[in-house]
Amino acid sequence: MTDTNRFQKGDVFWAPDPFRRGSNPRLWVVLAADSLPYPGEEYLCAALTTSNLPRNFVVGDDWVSGKDPTKTSYCSPWVVTTIKHDAVVNPQGQVTESFVDEMIAECKQYLGPQ
Repeated sequence: MTDTNRFQKGDVFWAPDPFRRGSNPRLWVVLAADSLPYPGEEYLCAALTTSNLPRNFVVGDDWVSGKDPTKTSYCSPWVVTTIKHDAVVNPQGQVTESFVDEMIAECKQYLGPQ
């Protein structure tokens, strides 16, 4: 997280999961921040999980900070949402820009022509 208290591309934080009613917060990785219409107020994010699903990507050595050494983290690039800044529960850490760029490319594949 930057000194301005605004999250940036690659930051990881805990926030509610809008896809599950009444669930605990989950980890999200910021895919875009400053390019959105309301910089610093909302972030486009992809879900992180500990579930090893077939189309998930292992974060592994792409953790810059915040890795839990007892768990393996995966990114689900098809589980994307906008998270409001005020909904962030707690910062967790950061992943590499190259990992985020790879997840953005994967997201685009789901949005392309069918």
